[in-house]
Amino acid sequence: MSAPPFGRWIGDWRQKPILLGALLVLTTLLLYGRVTHHEFLDFDDSPYVTKNIHVSTGLNLGNVVWAFTSFHESNWHPLTWLSHMVDCQLFGLNSGPHHFVNVALHAANVLLLFLLLQRATGARWRSFLVAALFAVHPLNVETVAWVAQRKSLLSTLFSLLTVAAYGWYVGRPDWKKYLVVVVAFSLALMSKPMAVSLPLVLLLLDYWPLGRYKDLPFRRKWVRLSMEKLPLLLMSAASSVVTMVAQRAGGAVADTSALTLSVRLGNAIVSYVAYIGKTVWPAKLSVFYPHPEHSLPWSDVVAATVILVTITMAVLYFYRARYLPMGWFLFVITLIPVIGIVQVGRQAMADRYAYIPCIGLFVIIAWGLSGVVYATAIPRVVPAVAALCLILAFAAAASRYLQYWQSGVKLFTQARMVAWRPDSMLEEGLAEAMFTAGRFDEAFQHSREACVLRPDNAYCHYNMAEILFDRRQLPEALEQYQLAARYANSKDVVLACLINSGEILLDLGDYKTAEIRLAAALRMDPNNNTALRLRQQALNQKSSENGQVSGNAPSYYKQMADKQAAPLLEKLKGDPNNSGLLVQAGKIYQASHQFKDAAAYYDKVLQADPKNVAIRTEMASCLYYDGDVDGAISQLQQALHYDPKDANALFNLGMIKWQGKQDGKGALAAWQELLKSNPQLSADRKATVQKLMTDAQMQGKS
Repeated sequence: MSAPPFGRWIGDWRQKPILLGALLVLTTLLLYGRVTHHEFLDFDDSPYVTKNIHVSTGLNLGNVVWAFTSFHESNWHPLTWLSHMVDCQLFGLNSGPHHFVNVALHAANVLLLFLLLQRATGARWRSFLVAALFAVHPLNVETVAWVAQRKSLLSTLFSLLTVAAYGWYVGRPDWKKYLVVVVAFSLALMSKPMAVSLPLVLLLLDYWPLGRYKDLPFRRKWVRLSMEKLPLLLMSAASSVVTMVAQRAGGAVADTSALTLSVRLGNAIVSYVAYIGKTVWPAKLSVFYPHPEHSLPWSDVVAATVILVTITMAVLYFYRARYLPMGWFLFVITLIPVIGIVQVGRQAMADRYAYIPCIGLFVIIAWGLSGVVYATAIPRVVPAVAALCLILAFAAAASRYLQYWQSGVKLFTQARMVAWRPDSMLEEGLAEAMFTAGRFDEAFQHSREACVLRPDNAYCHYNMAEILFDRRQLPEALEQYQLAARYANSKDVVLACLINSGEILLDLGDYKTAEIRLAAALRMDPNNNTALRLRQQALNQKSSENGQVSGNAPSYYKQMADKQAAPLLEKLKGDPNNSGLLVQAGKIYQASHQFKDAAAYYDKVLQADPKNVAIRTEMASCLYYDGDVDGAISQLQQALHYDPKDANALFNLGMIKWQGKQDGKGALAAWQELLKSNPQLSADRKATVQKLMTDAQMQGKS
């Protein structure tokens, strides 16, 4: 007896992959549709889109050239830049369409994953479950809801297209089909270099589901298949080299002495288990997970190692279930580029890094669930209901987490709540979000907290300076700009600090120091219009007031310093050789840019204690800013005579030789000695020095 028409229609519907694919796309769009009402985030969306002049002005020849030649944001991913440029060309800086493009790319990835798995395995419902988990899992919210993660979505799209092209090639190999594989893979690498592990993934696919190893003699099977991937492996190697150059040029790679190999390996092992945990139970997700650095308990590392070894041994033991080794090693291998063995950034791990790797775990879940059904007498409806409940639970969790991505304030407030300890990066991110939202007092408080947690964080000092400048608290703003410039490893930040400091000094009437700061800015960027304009103002003021600056009308700074130092000067009348009082007075005048007065007090200290390297270094700074470059160098050389390894003296000697004497070789020699003699320097300080060395070398070649 034939089935009723409606029953036949349902059965026919379930047999059509395209209809299941449409259901997956619809589910993805419904889940993520709300992001079209979300804002851009200051965290990475600014340098990638909103404050990137090359991207925000859309497609033109100059911007395209920039995309292929720039290491901006410590990466080389020209296709990602072009994608953002197209968005800006079409939509401007309206955040909604930018977010929707991300959602559309994620939907395309979901559909491609389903179709590829279904075509390769013939297992329609298991492939559907893998794609559904990939579509709705909360770990993927970060990748989809964050405009700056366009690179991850594009790289995954072209990686899946590479797999599709490879499947086409495997059917009847020839060089033309292989060329399509190469082109698709190159597009994946030009979107995000995390795709470097894809040739190894293709080897896993040869094992399962393609089963190519069966057709070859045992001794030749893996050699031949590996040699087949050699061009792709060479492309991966080239991309890795370019990426390392880009990240070192941008100061993104943490110094190996600050995070030793043992620390990085320990964090990597624990992170592998953490990714598994968050895949199974996606709780306490965050935009930023602070790196434990040296506080990671070795008991955690040992426990994580035992878990990973146990899983690997189990997978190898049950190797006849070929989806197990393929899924497990897909997870392990695709995480290697971002697991932190080469530490980039300050995070311990990141949800976005799991976008592709978790597909391997989803394969194990889907095929494992099916295996349980075949091995037992469980009715098929039971695993079907279990799978549906799992999809709905993950979708509900993703929907709940998605609400925090509406704005930077919500996102970083939630991240602070789930963090296991206070962290400067989280405070800084919340401060920037508060600043964008116009909540300046709260922004200042969080920036100050970030500086307390990590005093050498250049960005929190810079953010405090911006707020103080806006409040017209000029001396305090100037002090924060100086600290930001001292700790920054970004040329752009140093340049902004110099220009803004020059403007403040102009407002305060210290035209000579303003001219020095602006001249330093112009050495970094000779065509900077703001620096050129302000420097001309400083020169004009110096000319018009020549003879008056040192007359009977002291500057605002001089008055401020005299007032602040008055109690110390009174004490010095009774104890003129008190070195502590002399140092305090010198620091007051130095902070107020009265460098001659400061140098006079420091000189008295050095007369009594000529081996005081710290004061001699401060003396050199005063002489430099007062225009006596040779005198400053002489003081630093004397300081290094007494302590050849002093970090501040070596750093300042390099800066003065570079900026004051245009002696790039001398600067490089000083900074090289600094790194060699001071292995205990913080990662950020070393990154600053390495960035300065790179800039000096590039300037020497130009």
